[in-house]
Amino acid sequence: MISFNSLYSQQKNPLTEVNDFGSNPGNLKMFIHSISKKDSTKSPLVVVLHGCGENAKNVSDLTGWNKLADINDFVVLYPQQKILNNPNLCFNWFVDHDIEKGQGECESIFQMISYAIQHYPIDSNQIYITGLSAGAAMSVVMMATHPELFKCGAIFAGTAYKLTTNSAKAVLGKKYIPKEKLVSDVREQNPNYQGKYPQLIIYQGLNDPIVNYKNATILVNQWTGINNADTIPDKIEHPFMGIEDISRTEYKDSLGRTTVILYEINNLGHRLLIKPGDKEDEGGQTGLFGVDRGYHSTYQTAKEFGIIKNK
Repeated sequence: MISFNSLYSQQKNPLTEVNDFGSNPGNLKMFIHSISKKDSTKSPLVVVLHGCGENAKNVSDLTGWNKLADINDFVVLYPQQKILNNPNLCFNWFVDHDIEKGQGECESIFQMISYAIQHYPIDSNQIYITGLSAGAAMSVVMMATHPELFKCGAIFAGTAYKLTTNSAKAVLGKKYIPKEKLVSDVREQNPNYQGKYPQLIIYQGLNDPIVNYKNATILVNQWTGINNADTIPDKIEHPFMGIEDISRTEYKDSLGRTTVILYEINNLGHRLLIKPGDKEDEGGQTGLFGVDRGYHSTYQTAKEFGIIKNK
């Protein structure tokens, strides 16, 4: 049954709370943003996972995904953590029973996506996932456990799958983990899977005090490995879009397909790059997790996903 949360529905871009989307073993909440369609065409789905201390409303305001969804005709799904599960409202990306396929929070998010596919006009070949911090790490969990489901994921200050069982260790960054171990941790979730793994986009601030920048390198190793690519960059753009602090690097497989895109941002801590404004390539809100550098990372991510309509 679908019910509207009155607090959210008063906003410019309301969220709809969905109850009874499944057995919900991870005890999470589900919110969705979708506009009424005038035709029967299918729409992409973007799953957005909030960071610690946030909720669905916070992250939708921070990122500006709803505005882009309205303009470009796609649906946005927001899983939300409960304080009963984690007192800091972090997704439990480091707890075994929440990150194994078919279990805990991982399974709850999968059930939300399945519900969205069944009840909204979703193109099942265009499902994307993104998140910040703990939400970024849980996004990697979802791509590792359900690779057939996602076309691409974008993570902001995240960590590799099964990197650690202690969230505090992500601050320090590990010096070396064999690539074979990183890859096998992912493959063990779907040992008979023969399909492609999702493309991964990584955003990492080089001055992040919460998630050490070394985590980005570990992620590159894990995701190029799972996609049978090497870690030698195939394309480097710096400065990117004329911004000296941003560097964009591509890693391709033997067939020339881009498997990993890495954005490294100098002079950036544990925040998103936001560009408030009314234009299509502007949006989001500054604050604790958002800073204005004249670059809207949400819009750029949507472009990388390929869900910005050509005008």
